[in-house]
Amino acid sequence: MINIKIILLIPLVALIVILLPRLKNKTFYRLMLVAISGIGILFVLFPSITDRLAHFVGVGRGADLVTYLFMIFFFLGGVILYSKIRKIEADQTELVRKISIQNAEKLNNK
Repeated sequence: MINIKIILLIPLVALIVILLPRLKNKTFYRLMLVAISGIGILFVLFPSITDRLAHFVGVGRGADLVTYLFMIFFFLGGVILYSKIRKIEADQTELVRKISIQNAEKLNNK
């Protein structure tokens, strides 16, 4: 029978092994990846920590605390991705505008 801890640890370790080399010059993201994965591994190996932490902050169970934290991080991740997409769209619009102006100037010079 497979232990639930093994099932939960495999994706956390895979995150570190797969994503860490891809984040070459992004120290902040590398540190956050290692920190979040490390905390996840710690919570999986020692679930009583989440229960104690949950009681400390006024939540009934450790599983509830992890769920609440996940919802907050998921929301923040969505906001960050949305802002990055908006920036890419603005940059793309500016680039297309400059290319169009350059092409129009070339046509006028002929």
